[in-house]
Amino acid sequence: MDTQVMIGVAVMFGLIAIAASRDLLQRLRAKQQLVPVRIRPTRTTRDERKR
Repeated sequence: MDTQVMIGVAVMFGLIAIAASRDLLQRLRAKQQLVPVRIRPTRTTRDERKR
């Protein structure tokens, strides 16, 4: 009987943890904002200099 209760408690904690992590991930995704990234011009390679 005690083993079954402990397994039930562990399952309940697992389900609570899954629900909490899903909620946390959804909130973090909603906060994300795209930030523009500046790209420096690349240096010419040796092949392009020969042309």
